[in-house]
Amino acid sequence: MLPVSKLKHFILVIGIVLGVLLSWQVPAVSIKNVENGSNRDTVQAIVTYGSSFLFDAIEDLSKEAILAYRDSLICMGSPYDQLVPQVDLFLSIEQMEEEQVVELIDSLFTLDRVPYALVNEINRYIANRPPLPKYGPFAYVDTCELPADCFYPAWDTQLPNPYSTKITDSDTAFELLLQGTERLGQFCMPVDDVLTSPFGWRNGRMHNGIDIDLQVWDTVVAAFPGMVRVAKYYGGYGRLVVIRHYNGLETTYAHLHRIKVEPGDVVEAGQLIGLGGSSGKSTGSHLHFEARFKGVALNPLSFIDFKERALLNDTLVIRKTKTGFVAYPKGTLFHTVKRGDCLYDIAQRYGTTTYALAKINGIRRNSKLWVGQRLRVI
Repeated sequence: MLPVSKLKHFILVIGIVLGVLLSWQVPAVSIKNVENGSNRDTVQAIVTYGSSFLFDAIEDLSKEAILAYRDSLICMGSPYDQLVPQVDLFLSIEQMEEEQVVELIDSLFTLDRVPYALVNEINRYIANRPPLPKYGPFAYVDTCELPADCFYPAWDTQLPNPYSTKITDSDTAFELLLQGTERLGQFCMPVDDVLTSPFGWRNGRMHNGIDIDLQVWDTVVAAFPGMVRVAKYYGGYGRLVVIRHYNGLETTYAHLHRIKVEPGDVVEAGQLIGLGGSSGKSTGSHLHFEARFKGVALNPLSFIDFKERALLNDTLVIRKTKTGFVAYPKGTLFHTVKRGDCLYDIAQRYGTTTYALAKINGIRRNSKLWVGQRLRVI
């Protein structure tokens, strides 16, 4: 039987974790709205511990205001400067995933002195945190002449990737619907053959797509419905076709032997767009297949289950990073590496293999892990 002190601690941890999980599921409304007759089922649950908060009203504070408050704590000296690390930690949760925040709150309760003001502030932040914006065809397809025209500055029929990095400056994180509507249709594998080269670094340079084996004259089809933007011979790509889709993705099909479409053609998923070959800089017949969003290359295997010839999920989560985008299917589970973790132990914990973990994370099975590293496990 647990001692009373430990039992209280356990109850506190369970309560705060449940509060965090609930707060992500239920939209927030103010108490004032409830008093005015709003539906009580929409009231946001916030678990608090005492009346102590870091800030008076988080919804009224910008990041700049919080940083100014942090600086004032330093100027005021002891004991106020002891709050500075808590403010810094609070600022860091903006970039955290749901499971990371839960782990953070759990870890705070293991401290000798629990920072209840910080815990309460994190809860209040979560309660007011807006959901990820959803970029999907329902927002713009009926009003754009060209697919996803609102995402792109121009319709270029000559260059496969004519976009400046500036068009991604305002992006943070969002969900992209891949299939399941009348306009998006259903995904189709461009070639039903063997994967010969994955996405990533290869021979000292970045390989921005995947290579799929085929024979010359084999049929190559569109992966999603869309409109052909480029259909021509272009340098090392050889004969290529670029299709822009209604959700903003663009797919590229390179090293073709023959092109069967023209710029401006509207195509459906599974429709013939070319015949396989080995044109351009190619060591043998294969299809080089790319998926890009706003010109940034995404790993096609982050949303395509190559073994099943299907999508991993109908929705793709895309997050902005310092160097581009990271993409993964909605519902993906991540593990944050802790001290003492090794790839074998992590694989055992999640019922998978070190080979599978290494493959989906683009690492070797003997790669050195570091504390804080995030590994995709599902």
